[in-house]
Parts: sequence; structure tokens; C-alpha cells
Amino acid sequence: MSARAIGVDLGGTKALACLVDADGGILARAMRPTGRATDPRRALELVRALVAEVTPSAGAPPVGVGVGFPGLVDARAGVARSSVILDGWRDVPLAAEVRAATGLACAVDNDVNAAAVAELRARAGDEALAGPDATMLFVAVGTGIGGALVLGARPWRGAAGVAGEIGHTTIDRHGLVCECGRRGCLNTVASGGGVERGLGLAPGPLAAHVAAGDPRAGAALREAARALGVGLANALNLLSPHLVVLGGGLAGGGGQYLAEVAQAARAEAFSEVSAGCRFELALAGYEAGAVGAGLVALDMARG
Repeated sequence: MSARAIGVDLGGTKALACLVDADGGILARAMRPTGRATDPRRALELVRALVAEVTPSAGAPPVGVGVGFPGLVDARAGVARSSVILDGWRDVPLAAEVRAATGLACAVDNDVNAAAVAELRARAGDEALAGPDATMLFVAVGTGIGGALVLGARPWRGAAGVAGEIGHTTIDRHGLVCECGRRGCLNTVASGGGVERGLGLAPGPLAAHVAAGDPRAGAALREAARALGVGLANALNLLSPHLVVLGGGLAGGGGQYLAEVAQAARAEAFSEVSAGCRFELALAGYEAGAVGAGLVALDMARG
């Protein structure tokens, strides 16, 4: 039997755990609701319960736990630095605390980095991602906007471990105040939360309004897609990636959303850069964050 690990996607609305094998196959899953008030103590309770629920009663135990955290992470140290999604997090030694609570080795990474790992597994065989200079920009667009950079088929976390935070790049220095405290971040105009605030909607119902044919919601979503494209154009000019992948709840709107984003990005970026870049929707699916976190834990176990 191949090695197995547990991945936990700790988010602003849910904590999803998956027991995964070395191929990223899901062997068991469990979920609990979360919210902004999910502080470190509550998160640890949830992780402990989820790990117990998906741990098999027979056979070899999982080799470890991976946790995808919605915020800034020092993956090398296993520390959750901060989050604008969950309150009460500041320099929490999450890997050590999970290890003490579960008895399993723990790896911690940003949740979008974890999803990008699952996306790479789903795209195994893609020649554009096979070379040593292969570059993928993975962007998760939901309540907020997160990003991950993949260089040479591996996540690139940067010197401080927090590379990829495209949602907190500024596209309007006189714009609205973001949850991070800065003005005009891409999050304020292109995320689901930003669109809902602009429409005066409570968090969560944007997709339902769009699906019901609400013209205001549809127009706002198209404008958000174009804003995201403008933000991505800056990343294209900087990185010249082979592939841009869109995941998350807003990207679940499908091909029209993708087309709006790609059109805006290509219009703003250098033509030489955009011509060599594909724009595609994510393949890894709803469990990508949890599956990727499990794969990170398996990679840690291999040393």
C-alpha cells in the first residue's frame, strides 16, 4: 500500500480534510464550517477532529498532515504569520501545534500554494509545464483573491515565503481600503467579496444572483473580470508565464468569465508576452486545497 497523508484546507467558510494517496487520489473526506472568528484555538480543535475522522481504522497510519492556511505563511518554519480572512492569527507555530495535537508530522503552506500543487498533479503530462523554466501563475478568485507562482514545476515562495499575493497588488492607489489596510488592492474590485460590497449584498449570494440572471450582478461580475485581467497583465509583463490558471468560486462561472479576464489581460500586456501564454480554468476541482496540502505532507515525509 502506498503512503497516505491528510490534507486540510483551512478557509474562511469551511475546513475540508482529505486523506490522499501518492497520486492525489481522495480516499476519505470530512468537512466542518468555519468563519472569521476561527482563531488558532478553534482551528486546532477542528484540525484534530477532522484528522481523527479521516484517519483509517486499519492499515498503516498517515505519514503526516498538511495544512493550507489562508494568509501569509513561513512554510520552512511551519508558522502562520497573519491572515485577513481569519481573525486572531499572528506568528502562530501551527505545524508544531498540529503535531502536538495529532501525533503526526505537519507541513503548513499557503492555501493557494497547496491548490497549485494539486493543479500541477492534475496537469501531469502538460508539455508546457515540463521544462526547467516552466512557469504557471495560479490565481484563486473567490471571496478574496490569492495567487501562487510555479517555477520549474515547483511552487516558488520567495525569500520571505509569501510570494504570489496578487490580490494585494495595487491597481488604484486612490481606491477603496482593502482588508489588509492598503488602498486600491485588486481584492477590492475583482474579488467576490469586493463585488458583493459594491452591490450591497451580504457575503455569499453573488453566484446565486448571477445564476438567476440579475443584470446588475452580471454586469458587476464582468467588470470584476476585466479588473482582474488588468491586474494579471502586470504579472504577465513581470513573469511572462507559460500558463495562467484561474480557480475558485468566481472562476466556476466558466468560459465567459475566463474569456473576459483573458481579453483584458491580453489588451494590457505586451503582445509578445500574452502571445506565449495560455489562460485556462483549473482542473483540480473543489478539493484542490486539501489534496494539495496532503501532497505537500507526502513530499515532506519523503525528505
